[in-house]
Amino acid sequence: MQSVWSDVPGSRMHALLVGEGAPVVLVHGFGVSGAYMLPLARALAASFSAFVPDLPGQGKSTQLLGEVSISQLAVALGAWVEAEGLTRPLFVANSMGCQVVTELAARRPSQVGPMVLIGPTVDPARRAARHQLVSALRASAREPFALMALAARDDLSAGIRVLLSTSRAVLADRIEDRLPRIQQPTVVVYGDKDSFVDQEWAERVATLLPRGRLRIVAGEPHAVHYTRPELIAGLVGELVIEEGQHASRELRRRLEHGNVSATKVRQPDVDHCLPPFLRNRERHEAVALAPYEKRRRTNARQLVSQITAPDERDSAGEVERPGPSDVDCEHR
Repeated sequence: MQSVWSDVPGSRMHALLVGEGAPVVLVHGFGVSGAYMLPLARALAASFSAFVPDLPGQGKSTQLLGEVSISQLAVALGAWVEAEGLTRPLFVANSMGCQVVTELAARRPSQVGPMVLIGPTVDPARRAARHQLVSALRASAREPFALMALAARDDLSAGIRVLLSTSRAVLADRIEDRLPRIQQPTVVVYGDKDSFVDQEWAERVATLLPRGRLRIVAGEPHAVHYTRPELIAGLVGELVIEEGQHASRELRRRLEHGNVSATKVRQPDVDHCLPPFLRNRERHEAVALAPYEKRRRTNARQLVSQITAPDERDSAGEVERPGPSDVDCEHR
């Protein structure tokens, strides 16, 4: 596991990196650092490079000056992605992290690949501060004790001023207004014991996203990635494989219709449906990391994006709810 520091406007951001392969960025929620993303990072490490940044003001990252906003956090995250030389990595986010990642996807779609949104906040029906307080009290009884201990430690480290400023930003943000503009394929994950999000809101998020689908996980709380890291790692693998297949079909369709030139075929950033990329910093061009293929960066670090398809899961505890328009749950 490597510790990585990057300078972005207004903050010095810290991240942990584990594994080798196509990049996946794990974005934490409110009042915690990226530490509770590490079980998922380790589950991904066999097939991916898992980056776990601390957003400004959390963990080891320095805080932004002035009042915090979701937009500012998204700008900082985008600057961090660029500083790390990543192009369209897949994102996994939890809670407030979903607000930050979707804001980045709406602002700069070329920086964001497929997404897994776990317990996205804020449910408009629970936007009032008193509702969030009640939800936090319920969560203390449902989330694992080890996770609550991590959160308490991180809250103490962040300080009350940062927490209050960030909480105001979280409650003021209207994620529902931007979801229809986001074209990235997205899996929304909902644990049916979630104290912060109810199923109706999770279903609405998946419906508002043009390429969204919902996965319901029975018996799990808000932080499904912490309690079921292997399940989320499997979803990540599925998304990468699906996007590789989708990109191949889309390119073939465009070539058959004669509406794509040879020059455009060679431009990796044209189509937002392409699989994750890693930027070659010395040649200043994007290199696709396709499944079942090895690529080498100029710094000689092997990046292996081979993915083992996860075992089929069809237990009663995991339910994938189809969308209204087609059986594979993508809303078009």
